[in-house]
Amino acid sequence: MPTYPAPPDFPPADIGLLLLRLAAGGFLLPHGLGKLFGWFSGPGLSGFAQELRGFGLPAPPPVPLMLAAAQTLAGLCVVLGLFTAAAAVLGAGFLAFTAALNRGRGWFWMHGGMEYPLLWTATLLALALLGGGHWSFDALLFHHTGATP
Repeated sequence: MPTYPAPPDFPPADIGLLLLRLAAGGFLLPHGLGKLFGWFSGPGLSGFAQELRGFGLPAPPPVPLMLAAAQTLAGLCVVLGLFTAAAAVLGAGFLAFTAALNRGRGWFWMHGGMEYPLLWTATLLALALLGGGHWSFDALLFHHTGATP
């Protein structure tokens, strides 16, 4: 009777971390690309600079580029599970600041409030604490699986 290899192990925690990474990073990445290049109907760098000034923030030429690049890089790294904790903290910081900017508009996002950015801030902070899991570049390159055994 032929023997077959055991099926791969799909621990629920790793599936959950992969889904969280794909959702959170997949949310950050196109927003960053929209700020950098105007993709996905984004504002591009000049439009992003105008948005920053609209919030009363200074936007000299390197600032919009650095912020958009940070958001893009954080999103890409979270999706890949590469430097997951640092990338997730960077993304969470970006979104926490966005939430703070929107606090005067109330809670609900449908009115421009801070609900949605806070949801993603909490999601990214959870990923920063838990790590990327077994299905991440952190695990592949550095043997860091985070909270999963």
